[in-house]
Amino acid sequence: MSEPDKSGNEPGKSLFVFVGDVSADYHTAKLLARLREVAPDLRVWGVGGQAMEAEGAELLHDCRSFACVGIIEVIRFLPFLSRLKSELIQEVERRRPDAVLLVDFAGFNLKLASALRSKYPDLPILYFISPQVWGSRPWRMNTIARTISKMLVIFPFEEPLYLGRGIPARFVGHPLTQTVTGDAGQLSREEFCKAHCLDPNRFIVGIFPGSRRQEIKDHLPVLMEAVAWLNAQRPDLQFVMSQANSILAENIDSLLNRTGYRRLVGTGLTLLPPGASLSLMSVSDLVWAKSGTTTLEAALLGKPMLIFYRGNWLSYLIFLLFKRVRHVGWPNILAGQGVVPELIQLDCRAEQFVRYTLDWLDVPAARQAIGEQLRSLKARLGEGTFAETAASEVLSWLGLSDAASEESGTTVIELPTESSDKQPQQTAPQGLEKR
Repeated sequence: MSEPDKSGNEPGKSLFVFVGDVSADYHTAKLLARLREVAPDLRVWGVGGQAMEAEGAELLHDCRSFACVGIIEVIRFLPFLSRLKSELIQEVERRRPDAVLLVDFAGFNLKLASALRSKYPDLPILYFISPQVWGSRPWRMNTIARTISKMLVIFPFEEPLYLGRGIPARFVGHPLTQTVTGDAGQLSREEFCKAHCLDPNRFIVGIFPGSRRQEIKDHLPVLMEAVAWLNAQRPDLQFVMSQANSILAENIDSLLNRTGYRRLVGTGLTLLPPGASLSLMSVSDLVWAKSGTTTLEAALLGKPMLIFYRGNWLSYLIFLLFKRVRHVGWPNILAGQGVVPELIQLDCRAEQFVRYTLDWLDVPAARQAIGEQLRSLKARLGEGTFAETAASEVLSWLGLSDAASEESGTTVIELPTESSDKQPQQTAPQGLEKR
């Protein structure tokens, strides 16, 4: 689709990428790094974050400025997102990319895909990190079938789900199986504690409040109330809070000052500088994790955890209306049962954090058993080098090749599920229920 420049020479290939949140930015950057190795002249541009920019992508907008979650929460961004979609369509018209890569952020990306497909019937549009159509809003499969050239999925049960509907798909491997390993922290417990003025012989609770400003606003007061409560009962506990990036660190600092919980810092609570979250998780004895990717990271490291989430009530009620799975936390979804507690909405209260934390603090054997059960879930994520495999697919649609990646593959782990007389047989997580 790229057009010759004014000199008449054929320009390098062009790839338009849209990423809408911080975690997807990190994973996509790994993919772009592989693309740059194989096709150094490839021009990558679009919307993303710092990690993508570090890999040479030209950013039109930084996703950190609008990343949000929830149905009602996104309303205030609708005017901006509408303008952004129009702007990006104009940029596609002007720059004529050879392919499009959309990543996660389904509410926006599926609308963008529909608009692009109507204007450019032959434009390759790839989708990396699938919408969770098996868990909520299954009608999105219809939009995907009309607009997406190929789905690059990260859960093994998703590939047969799409293929069963006649939608091209490939399981490329889950990013966390490559980035989260037993030595993920790089520093030993002793080294980490020394670097952050902690006692390696005392219990460490790692707190991961989220990677969006709204999540910090919704979660921090509850988390700090629980820390204050536990700090009074068990002053031997050490609480360390992750800060996903410098912008969120400023938000956390402001909220601590406004809510009066600044007093906890240095007297039981340590604020971790951005960039050390995985190190914190690797040394934590117990993790408080906002529902999402963080819970999978903790599971792969075998960390007992409390999964929590609190947001707008109307968004939550709408979510319940379309919810098709029993659990909301990834470890519990993959296990098909409630391995770890989920403190969602009304249950996301300080006394719940206190109760579960004290229970697990006093029963080390229970923590060990849960840790072993969580580590066993890694097999449910299958095998595959996501960056190499996904890059191979992108290069193929660009008309380029990557012989090394083509030789590498992915192993799909098929998990049993019930089959329906009206639908093709699909593979899905154990415990997946239709409602």
